Amino acid sequence: MKYSANFLLLSIFGFFFTLLTPIANAQPGYLTLSGKVINQENGEPIPFAGISVKGRSIGTVSNVVGAFLLKVPNAFVSDSLKVSSVGYQSFTQPIVLAKNQNLVIRLKAAAITLDEVRVQARQKTAVDMLREAIAAIPRNYDTTSVQLTAFYREDARFDNDPMTFNEAVLSVYKAAYNQSEQKDQMKLLKGRKKNYKLTRYNLPPIVNLSNGARNSLMADFIKQPYHKNSLMNERNFKNYDFKLSMLTGDRPTYVIDFGPGKRKRKSYGTGKFYIDAETLAFIRCELQISQAGLDKENSNDWLMKKIASVVYKQSLEMSDFKEVITYTSNGGKWHLNNVERRYEARINSSSRKIVDKIWKVATSFTVTDVVAKGIAPFAEGDIADNRNSMNTLIGEQNDPNFWENYNIQKAASVDSVLENIPVVPVTKPSNALKNQVGNRQNGFNRADTLRGKLTPLRSNYDVTFYDLAVKVDIENKAISGKNRMRFKVLNPLDKLQVDLYANMQIHQISYAGKPLTYTREYDAVYVQFTETLRPGSEHELEIAYSGTPQVPDFSVPMMGGFLWDKDQAGNPWVQVVCQGSGASLWWPNKDHLSDEPDSMRISVTVPGDLMNISNGRLLQITALPGNQTQYDWYVSYPINNYNVTLNIGKYAHRRETYGPDSLTLDYYCMPYNQAKFRWVFDGVKPMLATLEKHYGPYPFPRDGFTLMESLYPMEHQSAVSFGKLPAERADSLTLADSLRIMQLAWHEVSHEWWGNNVSCRDLADMWINEAFATYSEGFYLDSAVPEDGELGYIATLPPQVIGKEPIIGVRDVNHIHYDIGDMYSKGSLVLYTFRHMLNNDQLWAAILKGIQQRFRLQTVTTQDVVGYINEKTGADYSWFFDQYLKYTTIPTLEIQLTEKEQALVVRYRWKADVPNFRMPIRVTKRENHYDFITPTTVWQTMMLPKLTADDFDVDDTRFYVKVVELASDHPVSGRRP
Repeated sequence: MKYSANFLLLSIFGFFFTLLTPIANAQPGYLTLSGKVINQENGEPIPFAGISVKGRSIGTVSNVVGAFLLKVPNAFVSDSLKVSSVGYQSFTQPIVLAKNQNLVIRLKAAAITLDEVRVQARQKTAVDMLREAIAAIPRNYDTTSVQLTAFYREDARFDNDPMTFNEAVLSVYKAAYNQSEQKDQMKLLKGRKKNYKLTRYNLPPIVNLSNGARNSLMADFIKQPYHKNSLMNERNFKNYDFKLSMLTGDRPTYVIDFGPGKRKRKSYGTGKFYIDAETLAFIRCELQISQAGLDKENSNDWLMKKIASVVYKQSLEMSDFKEVITYTSNGGKWHLNNVERRYEARINSSSRKIVDKIWKVATSFTVTDVVAKGIAPFAEGDIADNRNSMNTLIGEQNDPNFWENYNIQKAASVDSVLENIPVVPVTKPSNALKNQVGNRQNGFNRADTLRGKLTPLRSNYDVTFYDLAVKVDIENKAISGKNRMRFKVLNPLDKLQVDLYANMQIHQISYAGKPLTYTREYDAVYVQFTETLRPGSEHELEIAYSGTPQVPDFSVPMMGGFLWDKDQAGNPWVQVVCQGSGASLWWPNKDHLSDEPDSMRISVTVPGDLMNISNGRLLQITALPGNQTQYDWYVSYPINNYNVTLNIGKYAHRRETYGPDSLTLDYYCMPYNQAKFRWVFDGVKPMLATLEKHYGPYPFPRDGFTLMESLYPMEHQSAVSFGKLPAERADSLTLADSLRIMQLAWHEVSHEWWGNNVSCRDLADMWINEAFATYSEGFYLDSAVPEDGELGYIATLPPQVIGKEPIIGVRDVNHIHYDIGDMYSKGSLVLYTFRHMLNNDQLWAAILKGIQQRFRLQTVTTQDVVGYINEKTGADYSWFFDQYLKYTTIPTLEIQLTEKEQALVVRYRWKADVPNFRMPIRVTKRENHYDFITPTTVWQTMMLPKLTADDFDVDDTRFYVKVVELASDHPVSGRRP
């Protein structure tokens, strides 16, 4: 997962985007210990105290009233029970003496020294100790991956009425602490829940907590102490006041109190750090959001909050947030132990007669076992990137024997889930994303080159027409057919290359009615002519073939193939997707993006009771013997090979027309979704109107426009699909569901311009297709949300950036099976950044339309696109695109702020990979007002009258950059970095 930019202020309203073998230490029998931990002096409960088997990794924590329950495997009953809490002396007792089920553990408070602490015979400040503890992180926390078992509980209430209650046991892959770029992962082992009907208020689904277990795991502030907004980042020290004291006892502990300093506008929390005096390890953090933090969160243009205010006529304002994070030692290394969170928000809705009602959520995340070290990331089942609520992730599983021998945190009140609820089997999620090694690390093989390189065997001819005929055998998941390829000779040739995956069989290749000889190398097919073909002449090959095409592996990016499925009524449902893998996985062709046929016919034969939808216009439907039906489609424009498709199923069909030229609009979906999801297709006309406004007329009017429900979303030219509709919950869609459907539709439809009209010539430049399509999603959000919808959308993109591979890939190898997400999220951020840097929306609009006109129905490279932008702007912006597209790092704006005589002295420069990087960017040169500056790679200085350091800000929403504030005493010079 991406760790939050601010562990103080995790976004709690992020609504976007297996029944496994029990863990290794599960024993056939166990002893249950339960009781309460209290303060020896006053009898008050001690919450979140650690209860464990001494010297073992098994444990739990006490709840908010000090109660606990610990299950000890029989193999360990001769060991000792250990109870500890920061600020108290530990308690140890043999387990055999602790079999009483109502134990009362009394802990003695440690003495508290309130004065400034003298450390190592000299005075050290709180900031000194904080710096030393941060510097000690690499030696104190695991530098190898660890598998943990964790317990999670979530209790949500509205106006004191219970809303949801869920509990889960999780397996956690905890990446090494010194590898902040490596994602932590979670698997759901078991879960159960109870939902309460709140008909009194009829609350919408936006009142829900996004994956609370994910949020808790992200609270591990040790993982990224140097993030720009972290309190532990030294650049933020100046925003807080710190005070150092000490707790004495069996393990002395430094305590650092922090709270708002003079620059209160950027001090987002108040609380305490607890640091082990011996190791300087952080062992606990207590945090409460400050007023400045509340103001920041509630002034943010949260996209979903804004949509909620429009769609649901409801406002949601955060009013409080508290958090306690603890760490524990295991084998000399410390790891996350417990995360307790309390969220509070104020809700108003005049239509529901809700006035200042409080929504409260309490969550607990407790590590109960360290299973193994040095493990590999989970290959499947990871839910850490899934932002759905835990209620949704748990599904319908409710096991009355839920706990078995798993350790938990005891519920503070009566367990409201323990009811006679039938057990529902848990289904194993399929096609979970696997960790892929980048293509530059994998290297390339001969097959990659044969697919990706334009050798003379390919460049000596140009395809003008394909006539593809395919019969689909659904029962055997096989296809057979032939492809007639018409081509024009560009240079003399007596041999050429076509492509068909090696698992597919070629029966015959014919030329002028006679068979030709051919050889195969991997997926390349070399066809030998009996004569030399002259330049300018046109010829035809016919290739007969059959086979069982590969099926997609969605754990590998763009590893496509045939999807064989059934709809909800049990009817066959088939689709092919092959972007990345290439069309030659299912039909023979010249499989290189640079060569698109001028037109194409697609004939698909299917069982008589099914329908096939392909690209272009439906010419005719022909009934054939044996209850077979042939569908003939014709594409009258150039089309890239991976866009050629078939969709087979029992579809419902609706047709409309659009615009002054009566463009035909055809809509296909499953019959049971036709009425419920009519609103999706009703949004097509305003969608097309918006996209045409920005990019020019729809590119393929002769072929009409089709939008369909499908097994998988894909931009198939003039036959666009947006994936499978959530029919099982169509009447109760969450806001995230509705948003996802429309965003997908806008993304895929915008490919008609970016990817289909203007197409990349090599997969290395596929960002041209995907970045502009992702950018186009902002148009939808801008139309759906009256204020700042697009700006809110921009703010959601940076956390999606992976940053391991440059956006531009390696040319001539056609290799794309790696983490490709940056060409979407980072690519669109590049476009937004350039647009805002240009600061001329009229010119930017002309550039977007101009690219579509200049390169209409052509394939292009990055150089073509950047060259056109340079031409239209009259400036060379190669330095900008080189930095963002060819390097993984983004430009860093270094700033140094010094307050001096009623003014602010600001020193600034860019750090970048590209020499002479010089991007203009907006900063606050006046209070609450942004103006442009033009940093270079050389230090510059400006004086801002009547401004304080607290007033200065950089617009890092509109501009995708990193900002680093240097200490005021940091030496700077005019030299380049």
